[in-house]
Amino acid sequence: MAIAIISRFIDNDEDYIAWIRAARAFLIRRLSLVLDEVDINTADDYVKGSFYLTVTGASAEAGDDGQVGRGNRADGLITPYRPMSLEALAGKSPVSHDGKIYNLFALELARNIVEQEMAEAAEVFLVSQIGRPIDEPQLMHIRLKEATAIEKEVRRLAASALKELPQYWKKLAGQKEPV
Repeated sequence: MAIAIISRFIDNDEDYIAWIRAARAFLIRRLSLVLDEVDINTADDYVKGSFYLTVTGASAEAGDDGQVGRGNRADGLITPYRPMSLEALAGKSPVSHDGKIYNLFALELARNIVEQEMAEAAEVFLVSQIGRPIDEPQLMHIRLKEATAIEKEVRRLAASALKELPQYWKKLAGQKEPV
């Protein structure tokens, strides 16, 4: 989870760390989580004193409010009743913006599954986690319609494609149009 802490309510590093520990304990207790680990603000670096502090508590103050309009998505489609990302591609770095990279990568992987006649249709869902390598998504889910391939073949294709993600930005940086 990314939980922005409003800086004026924090006195020092130890206070910040105590807030994060309290938030973690609250979430585990309140949500009856079975997992013994809840990751919060994974980009924090306590040794370097780097913390997720904001003035307002929202990432919008740093210009991170990139929701896109209808038809302005990675695939150019308006997709009611279909999965979609509200991630804006324009202006996002093809080198470091996981949302942009995952969005385009998922679209390409879904197309490859269909082009290789593994299914009539494919939807790929990816969830990143700050601080984890790009080729290790927190979640990767592939939903197929009229699958013709066995699950093992699809998993093999997806695993092979994931290995390419650390260099995927080079493919994106060389394109004039993202799709």
